[in-house]
Amino acid sequence: MQWISVDERLPETRQRVLVCFTTSSGKSWVTCADYIAPRTVLEEDYMDEEYSGSGDYDEEKDCYWTMGGWYEFNYEPEVNWMLSEKVTHWMPLPKAIKATESA
Repeated sequence: MQWISVDERLPETRQRVLVCFTTSSGKSWVTCADYIAPRTVLEEDYMDEEYSGSGDYDEEKDCYWTMGGWYEFNYEPEVNWMLSEKVTHWMPLPKAIKATESA
C-alpha cells in the first residue's frame, strides 16, 4: 500500500485509515483516524453526548453536524478526538490477521 496525499484525494467519510502528520515538535507521526467530510455526519451519531452542541449548527434542519476534519480513532465508543495537526497523507488499513486456534 502507498501513502496518498490529502491534496490528491480524501478517503470516504467515516472510513478508518492510517494518517500521517507532523507534530508541533516537528516529528512525523502515524495514527489511526476517521475522516469526516463537512455536514455529512450528525453530531449525535458520532460524538459523545458530553460534546453535543459543539458542531456545525444547521438552522434549516435544526441539527448539529460533526465538524469536518480528521478524528483519531479510539476503542472507547463515541469518544472521537479531532486532530489539531494538519494531516498530509493517508492510506487504507491493512487487512486484519485471522485468529487461529494455535495463536
